[in-house]
Amino acid sequence: MATILGIEIKKKFVSFRWKLLSTYLILIIILFFILISVTTDYLLDWHINERKTELTEDSHQIAEDISYYLSVYDSSIYKTYLQSIVDKYGENLNSRIIILNKEKRVVADSNDEFNFTTLNLEEIDKSLLGEISSNNYYFNDIGNVMYIGYPVVFEDEINGSVFISSSINSLYENVNSLIYKIKVLLIVVSLLIMVGLYLLTYLFLKPINKFYPAIENIKKGDLGQKVDIRTSDEFSLLGDAFNSMTVRLNEVDEQREAFVANVSHELKTPLASIKLLTENLLLQDNIEKKVYREFLKDINDEIDRLNNIVTELLSLVDLDKNKLKLDLQITYLNYILEKIIEQLNPLAKEKNMKLIFEERDRIQIKIDKNKIKQAVINIVHNAIKYSDEGSVVKIALYTDKNYATIKISDNGYGIPKESLPYIFDRFYRVDKARSRKTGGTGLGLSISKQIINMHHGTINVKSRVGRGTTFYVKIPIEV
Repeated sequence: MATILGIEIKKKFVSFRWKLLSTYLILIIILFFILISVTTDYLLDWHINERKTELTEDSHQIAEDISYYLSVYDSSIYKTYLQSIVDKYGENLNSRIIILNKEKRVVADSNDEFNFTTLNLEEIDKSLLGEISSNNYYFNDIGNVMYIGYPVVFEDEINGSVFISSSINSLYENVNSLIYKIKVLLIVVSLLIMVGLYLLTYLFLKPINKFYPAIENIKKGDLGQKVDIRTSDEFSLLGDAFNSMTVRLNEVDEQREAFVANVSHELKTPLASIKLLTENLLLQDNIEKKVYREFLKDINDEIDRLNNIVTELLSLVDLDKNKLKLDLQITYLNYILEKIIEQLNPLAKEKNMKLIFEERDRIQIKIDKNKIKQAVINIVHNAIKYSDEGSVVKIALYTDKNYATIKISDNGYGIPKESLPYIFDRFYRVDKARSRKTGGTGLGLSISKQIINMHHGTINVKSRVGRGTTFYVKIPIEV
C-alpha cells in the first residue's frame, strides 16, 4: 500500500502541472533574489549619496564661515568662536565636526577630545591638497560611519580642513526596513501568483484530463469513446477531432469484424462445397465420365471463387504497402474499355443484360493499362451484380478539359445517400445480405479508388435508390 501511494505521489509531482509550477517557482525565486539584491544596492547607494551631498554642502558652509578666522588664527582670540561653530553644526547634523589648521592640528572638536592633537587621516590629507574627499567605514563598536574632508580656503590659500564624521547606521536600518517590507510584499505576491498559476493550470489542463480515461479504454479495445470538451479554444477542436477519430476507429473495427465474418463465410462456403463434391466422388464407385467431369467443373468453379477472394485481399495489401509500381505505357483507353466489355459480356448475358459502349472520343493516354483495367472491371462488375435482369449498363468515354473521363452508369438498385461517403472504404458493403449472396467482399471499390489515385485521378459517384448509379473516373491525360 505504501509503495502504491509513493508511486501515485511521484506521478503527481512529475505531472505537467507540477513541472510548470516548479519552473515558475524557480523563476520567481531567481527574480526575487535579483530584485532584492539590485533594490538593496540601489537604495543604499541613493541614501548614501544623498547623505554625502548633504554633509558636503554643510562642510562648504562651515569652511566659508571659518576661512578668515582660520587664516589669522590665534587660539586666545578665536578658539571659542571656532568651538561654537563646530558645536552648533555638530548638533544640527548629529555628527562630529573637527577643524584642523594646515599643519593637521585640531583647533576645534565638537567632542572636545582631539583638541591640539594631530590627526593623520586620508580624507584630511586630501583636503589639505585642495580635494573634497569622502569614504565609508565600518567599525565593530559604532557601526557604519562616513568621513568627509573639506578644504578651508581664503584668498586662494588652503589654511586648513573641515573634517566631519557622521554615523550612517540609520541609513542601513532604513534600507533594511524597506527591504524587509519589499520581501514580505514579494513573498505575498509570489504566493498569490503560485496560487493563481495552480488554478490556471488546473483550468487549463482540465480538458486534457478528460482524454486520459478515454485513451485508456481505447487501449483496452473499447473504441467507442468520446470526450465532452465544452470550451471555445483549441481544446474544443482537439476534442471534436478525437471524437471523430474514435467514431471512425469504431466504424473501421466494426467493418473489420464484419469483413472477417463475411470472408470466413465466403471462404468456408466454397471449401465446404469442394469437400462435399470430393467426398461424393470418393464414396461412389463406377462413376460415369460425364458425371465425373461435372463434379470437377463445380470444384474448379469453387476454386476460382476462392482465388478471386484471395487475389483481392493480396491486391489490397500490396496497395497499402505501396509495393505496386505503375508500368506506365502510352495506349488507347478505348481499346482497354473494349476488352473489358468483351470480358464481362458473358456475365451480363447470364442476366440478360446489355453492356453499351459510348465512344465519344478516342483518347491516347499514358497509364498502367492492367491496373486501370482492374479498376474499371471492379466498377462495371458491381454494376452488373447489383442490377436487375434485363437492365442496361452504359460505359462512356470522353475528354473533359485535360482529363479522360470514363462514365459508368446503370439503372440498378442504387446506393442510399447515407452510404455514399463510405462506399470506397475497405470492407464496406451497402447491403450485407445481398453482397453475401452475390459473393462480394467490399474490397473492389477500395482497390479501384487507390489505383485511380496512383494515376493522380479522381473517382466520384452519384446515385439514387431504385434509379441507379453513375461512376465518374477521371484520369489526367498528361501524367
